Amino acid sequence: MRKIGSFLIVVVLFSACSSLQVASDFDKEVDFKNYKTYNFYENGLEKLEVNGLDKKRIMAAVDTEMQAKGFTKVEKPDLLINLVVMKRNRTDVYDNGFYGGPWGWRGWGWGMGWGPFWGGGMRTTDRYQEGMFIIDFLDPKTKMHVWHGRGDGFNLDSFKNREERINTGVKEILAQYPPQQ
Repeated sequence: MRKIGSFLIVVVLFSACSSLQVASDFDKEVDFKNYKTYNFYENGLEKLEVNGLDKKRIMAAVDTEMQAKGFTKVEKPDLLINLVVMKRNRTDVYDNGFYGGPWGWRGWGWGMGWGPFWGGGMRTTDRYQEGMFIIDFLDPKTKMHVWHGRGDGFNLDSFKNREERINTGVKEILAQYPPQQ
């Protein structure tokens, strides 16, 4: 029973580590009901440090979510959307906790068990670039930020289900817009 319980705890912890952590902030003096149209901030897109495929995917995901919220994309919008991707190197080390001899400490208690016989244990290391997606809304009339959303914890090196993960990440970030005032 202890082994099963410990295994389930590890699975829950690993699944929690893989999810995006989202947060947002906004100008409390702005009436967000006045915003109906949007477009991308061109200067920001030029500085976006992702490959062309991911840039296209992120913009498409933002378009989908904004249109689902009732916004229209126009040339002279009420809101400009600035996109930023920040990167940092990350190393995760996983250790199974099996140490000791055939009658030694096994990580979960004394006695016989499976695993390496004299010390060691299995350790794996995962190195990758982790990213933070930032979506800022700017008011072109006042030239001020009015809303800031971010999602932290995106594995930028994984190509598995990449488009789906980008869509989900953008959706989670933009779920916090409009802010609850």
